[in-house]
Amino acid sequence: MLRRMLMIAGVAAMVSFPMLSLPVLAHHGTALWQSTEITLKGTVVEYDWRNPHVLVVWDVKDDKGNVVQWTGELASPESLMADGGLTKDTLKPGDEVIMYVRPAKSGAPHSVVDQIKRGDGSMVLRFSRQAGGSQEERDARDKAREALDKGTN
Repeated sequence: MLRRMLMIAGVAAMVSFPMLSLPVLAHHGTALWQSTEITLKGTVVEYDWRNPHVLVVWDVKDDKGNVVQWTGELASPESLMADGGLTKDTLKPGDEVIMYVRPAKSGAPHSVVDQIKRGDGSMVLRFSRQAGGSQEERDARDKAREALDKGTN
C-alpha cells in the first residue's frame, strides 16, 4: 500500500513539475518591447543588482524639459558578470549614461536594455542577453548605433 502511494505521488510530481515551471520560461519573451531601439541620455537614479533581472532606473529630460524616470531591464547578475564583466558597483546614482533601449509597447517609460555607455561614450555593456537576438542582429544594432553616433558628432 505504501509503495503504491509513493508511486502515485512520484508520478503526480513528474506531471506537475513541468507545469509549475512554465511561467518561469514564459517570462523570457520580447513581446512587451518595441522592435525599434531608441537612445536616451540621462542620470542613474538606482542600480538594482538582483535576481532574476538587474534593473537600472535613470532620469531623462523629455523634449519639454520635464524629467521622466525610466526603468530598464537587464539580464541576470550572473549573465552580466559573465558577458560584460559588470558588478554590483558598475553603476552608481549620479552616473551619466547613454542607454540604448527598446521601450515598452504600452508607451510607459519601461524598457529592455540593449547597450549602456557612460556619458563620455565609453562602453559599459555591449549587449544584454535580456535584449536577445542573434549575433547577426546584435552586430546590425551595433552598426546602426555607430552610424547614428557619427551623424551626431
